[in-house]
Amino acid sequence: MTATHIVIALQTPLCRDRSASRRAVGALLRGSAGAPLLAFHFSDSHVHVLALVDRAAAGRLAQRLGVALGAVLGDGLLPAQFTVVRDQTHLARTFEYILRNDEKHGVAPDPWRENSALPDLLGLRALDSELVRSVRRALPRVDGSDLRAMGGWPELEPVATIEGVVDAAAAALALPQLVGRGGEAVAGRRAIVAMFPLEKVASLAGILGRSSDAVRVLRAAPPPRSELPRAIGLQLALRAAVPLPAEGPFAANSAKIAWAARARVLR
Repeated sequence: MTATHIVIALQTPLCRDRSASRRAVGALLRGSAGAPLLAFHFSDSHVHVLALVDRAAAGRLAQRLGVALGAVLGDGLLPAQFTVVRDQTHLARTFEYILRNDEKHGVAPDPWRENSALPDLLGLRALDSELVRSVRRALPRVDGSDLRAMGGWPELEPVATIEGVVDAAAAALALPQLVGRGGEAVAGRRAIVAMFPLEKVASLAGILGRSSDAVRVLRAAPPPRSELPRAIGLQLALRAAVPLPAEGPFAANSAKIAWAARARVLR
């Protein structure tokens, strides 16, 4: 099966904060709509993309990504580099290499993996993409337990808790914040309202930063597509199961684990 690994280097390193990751991921997914992606990962200095395309099509996809990413990252993108995948073993290893690229570079990964395709593959993001379909087609031996192992996540079931739901919805849509009148932000607010049908209008208005009348309009609107409330519920479950570590000083005696010494998930 033909696949190509694309690497685009950034002249200006991507700031490792959640807003920057979401902007970059949202741009990548919207800019590659319809393309048969298998995986992606943003590091501080480059982005990896794996797609089920030949070298010529990969060049065209890289051009699309350059335009989409340039809109949010500026003009600091270097020409893409391409590696054509040789065989099925190479494909599986490249897939894991990309999804765990922080570990490859000895960088502590984001516990929620928002800079990678793992949330999309495990249902925690609800943006339209070919990722799940492509992985099922090209890597049929990969399953959810493999992906959770790459992320260090337990098995998750959606939950519905008011606390943190607004940011969970923003994460599910790769938005820095759930603000504005854009279609995705409105869909996120509609999904939250639908998830809490018994919550008082005034309470939801306060949580969403909208008027009571706006909440009533959201409540009367058609229900959101089912994958979005589920993605929000999974985001909430992830936050409960994998809390962010408290920031503190660097450990004086810490040592990086070499990539070659890390146990592979896919063999």
